[in-house]
Amino acid sequence: MSGIVLTFPILAGKVEAWRRFCQELSGSRRKMYEASRHGMGITRERLSLVETAYGSTAVTTLEAPDLGQVLGQIIASDLPFDIWYRERLQELHGVNLAGYEQFLQPTPLPNNQELLFEWTLNSSNPRES
Repeated sequence: MSGIVLTFPILAGKVEAWRRFCQELSGSRRKMYEASRHGMGITRERLSLVETAYGSTAVTTLEAPDLGQVLGQIIASDLPFDIWYRERLQELHGVNLAGYEQFLQPTPLPNNQELLFEWTLNSSNPRES
C-alpha cells in the first residue's frame, strides 16, 4: 500500500465553504464519494484543516495500491461526482487539475528555504547544493 500527503492552501474567505465541502462528503454525497473512491482503488482518504500564520491549509492523505493511477483518475475522470470534486478544488483552493502538467515542473522555493538535494525519475543529473 502506498500513501501520499497533498497540501493545498485554502483561498481567503473559503474556510467555511471548505468545511461544508467536507460535510457533503460525509453526508449528502457520501454514496457517490464512496463509489468514486472504491472505483479508483483508494483505501483511505483523510482531510484535515491546518491553521497557520500564513492562512488555512487543507491536508489530504490518500492510500491506494497504485497512487499514480489514482491521481490520474482524479484528474481525468468524467464521472459526475469526480467532476464536482475537481470543481470544488478549483473553487476552494484555486487548483485546476485539468492543467496538471504545471505540477510536473520544479516548484520555486520560498526565500527562506534552501534546496540541498532533488531527484526525479526523468533527471539523469540530480541537483546538489
